[in-house]
Amino acid sequence: MYINFIRRKAMFRLAQKFNSAYRFDEIPDSANTLLITARHELAETQIYPFYYYRPYLKRHEVRHVEIPLTCLVEIMTDPLESRPEPNRNIRRIFFQHGFMMADNAVTEILEKLAAAFPEAKIAFMDWFAPLHIRYAGCTAPYIDTYIKKQVYRDFGHFSRPTIGDTNLNDYYARRFQINDEPMQYSPPANFESKLSLGSNFGLSPQMVDYFLDSPPAQEKRDIDLHARIAVNGVAWYKAMRQEAKDAVERLQKTRSELSVAAQGRVRRYKFFAEMQRSKLCFSPFGYGEVCWRDYEAFATGALLLKPDMDHLSVTPEVFSPGKTYVSLRWDLEDFEDKVDYYLKHEDERRAICDEAFRVNRDFLLSDEIPQRITAIVNS
Repeated sequence: MYINFIRRKAMFRLAQKFNSAYRFDEIPDSANTLLITARHELAETQIYPFYYYRPYLKRHEVRHVEIPLTCLVEIMTDPLESRPEPNRNIRRIFFQHGFMMADNAVTEILEKLAAAFPEAKIAFMDWFAPLHIRYAGCTAPYIDTYIKKQVYRDFGHFSRPTIGDTNLNDYYARRFQINDEPMQYSPPANFESKLSLGSNFGLSPQMVDYFLDSPPAQEKRDIDLHARIAVNGVAWYKAMRQEAKDAVERLQKTRSELSVAAQGRVRRYKFFAEMQRSKLCFSPFGYGEVCWRDYEAFATGALLLKPDMDHLSVTPEVFSPGKTYVSLRWDLEDFEDKVDYYLKHEDERRAICDEAFRVNRDFLLSDEIPQRITAIVNS
């Protein structure tokens, strides 16, 4: 399976290379959709669906071309390129921002795109891990669609003030008495109609081959708990991850008979081999709630244990407590009890793992995402 990932990743990179333009005048007349791409591993999970579902999209008259964001920035600063002839063939633009790009830089790019492609509507692709929609204010005048990989179920939560810049920062700063600056990203009025939920990590070169394979076997799982947890980061993140690591270490001391994979980092192929041998997988939050580890657990048949996710929504809805994963209290007070319970109740554990795998597989085999892309292009 690791070889499949390497092959798929290489094919994706090659497809991007042959489907990219580096100046506006290189955009083929046949293209009606333009992707401005950040070329970051987290960002590309929003771009890969255009390639994975390319046959469907072509049948429905969606023909895309990419311009890397770095090239677009160069175009904008080149006096010979910055005022191109308007391109009226492109009717939809999907624009990804750069990492921690300033609001005024985002606005400048959107203004240039609107001038260069006067017939095109613009969808903004926010690929950040946190739930906030920090670019809502600066993008609102230029876009009709704002795409996130995960959103609050309650739109009103986007306007809540927080200590630090995210809801997770706020919770753990309060929990561990960390003095971060208060912030608030309130979206403009009527912005809810522009917010659109896109796909997540499951639809990526790293994951799709696992979900397209046979359901993972539940036999021969000799690792009781997989919990490799990195701790370094900003203050609230480090405190959160250290608490998770401490919970695992306490479990190892009180339940020394358990087999736990928790120390250090391992190569990717060994990591997946471990996951395929694991009964349970503990995945604490990252800088956002949704993590690669969640989908790696779904794909390998390890039962996902994760702090409760009921406040957010993803596509597909793979965080259904007791059905596709096991929810934990954010303070992890029930961590040891949940580990103990699901190690003893094998039938329940297997049923949840099977359902999580099925939901992800059925989603990949469906037309839900290419239908959404087509609808946005044709809107």
